[in-house]
Amino acid sequence: MEHFEILDEWRDALTASGLGDLQSCLAFDGGKCLSSHLRGDTRKVTLSDGRIVFLKRDFFTFKKEIAKDLLRFHKPQPKTEKERLAFAMARDAGFTVPQVIAWGQTRRCGFPNTACLIMLPLDGIDLDKYLKAETDEDKRKSFIAKAEETLTALQKKGFDWPDHKPEHFFVMNDGTIGLIDLERLRYVGHPLAETKCAAQLARFRKLLPSFDRTTNGHE
Repeated sequence: MEHFEILDEWRDALTASGLGDLQSCLAFDGGKCLSSHLRGDTRKVTLSDGRIVFLKRDFFTFKKEIAKDLLRFHKPQPKTEKERLAFAMARDAGFTVPQVIAWGQTRRCGFPNTACLIMLPLDGIDLDKYLKAETDEDKRKSFIAKAEETLTALQKKGFDWPDHKPEHFFVMNDGTIGLIDLERLRYVGHPLAETKCAAQLARFRKLLPSFDRTTNGHE
């Protein structure tokens, strides 16, 4: 079974750039590869009209991931579909996340196989890069605090996010915080335990550039 959807306002632009259907997306070899691994990759693509999108692909779905979903009584899904659904949950909860403009997957015997999604970039820069470039200590402290407040808000609203690295928090041009890489975000239905919240916050602070941990008293 094969399924693919494109938002109507993006259909012509994606089709003109060779991304008009699932098989074309899976075979696409253009753009700049940002990350690649056995399961899939992520590419930054400039469309024929000059706009930029990100293409994320699953070339297959690990059997162990299917088994995990079944053990949790969840419908097995490929990573990109999990991220699309996570984006939707986070957006509905009031968080800023990328807009997905196309997505699809193939399934074999009812189980996920290949998949992809195409999303728009956030209007900003990731926190890790921002902190390394920003020389104003007060601004650095301010956005570290905003990112920590965002992480706390996720925890209080019942979201468990293992990938809460500084590089996955975006300093938006309007001064707010956005989130990317949510494929492992889970909604647990209740606020996280204080011990888990503290551990996640400590890990986030540990991953900050060293000069920011020093200036903010996180050593």
